[in-house]
Amino acid sequence: MFEWLITIPVPFENISLWAIVVVALAHGFGCFVRGAFGFGSNLPIVAATTFILGPHHAIILSLITSLVSQAHLLPQGFRTGDWQIAKQLFLGLIIGTVFGVWLFAILSAEKLVLILGVLISVIILLDTFKLVEHLSHFVEFRLRWMTVGFSFIGGMIGGLSGAGAFYFLVVFLKHACQSHIKLRGTTLMLSTITMVMRFATLSFSGFISLTVILEGLFLAPVALLATWLGSQTFRSSSSKKFYQALQVLLFVGGAVLVYKGIQDWKN
Repeated sequence: MFEWLITIPVPFENISLWAIVVVALAHGFGCFVRGAFGFGSNLPIVAATTFILGPHHAIILSLITSLVSQAHLLPQGFRTGDWQIAKQLFLGLIIGTVFGVWLFAILSAEKLVLILGVLISVIILLDTFKLVEHLSHFVEFRLRWMTVGFSFIGGMIGGLSGAGAFYFLVVFLKHACQSHIKLRGTTLMLSTITMVMRFATLSFSGFISLTVILEGLFLAPVALLATWLGSQTFRSSSSKKFYQALQVLLFVGGAVLVYKGIQDWKN
């Protein structure tokens, strides 16, 4: 009578209880970041869980919980985002995301780990030392070809690594948006586009399994609570010190991923 239950996969069946706790904490922290800043959840999640789940699994699971988090945040994006700026970036983001997902699908786990580490490290270095912002004094980022180029590269990074697209794009958005509230709202709208595109493309490619969906639902309460706490933090405090701590954490995570990727490649 209940034979069909046997076919239902068990979430996190092959990892220990402590590993599940670490995965849940990583997703909680990532969703807190997304709630506070409108983007950035996937970088800490992927950096922390790649060693436990493997890169492909870690990236896909971060997408599922980010979608849960985004469903809670999207109304705020519609209310506070800048549609005029967002529409300039839609096309490049969509094309770049599809291209990035294609790269994700054809890369081996070892190569993906190394590329993840390099991407995370470079993105954090660019942001920490404000390198792109310094370049903005010499280059007009608001030109049409520049916005399309930025959005394509950002979408490709997000599609490939599941993380980092808006750490790249936020440099442009900081200059284009009139306030930090509009900046957060605009990133919420744009990140929804990239996540929906990634989910659709990965589903079509056969990467979204029932197991990972069940794991995402298992983590959904943690994701929603952390997202709400992040939203409350955004409303009540400064983000400067938090950004500094986040940069250190992500850079260390990226450096460790680079080391692991090099070791795996040698073996």
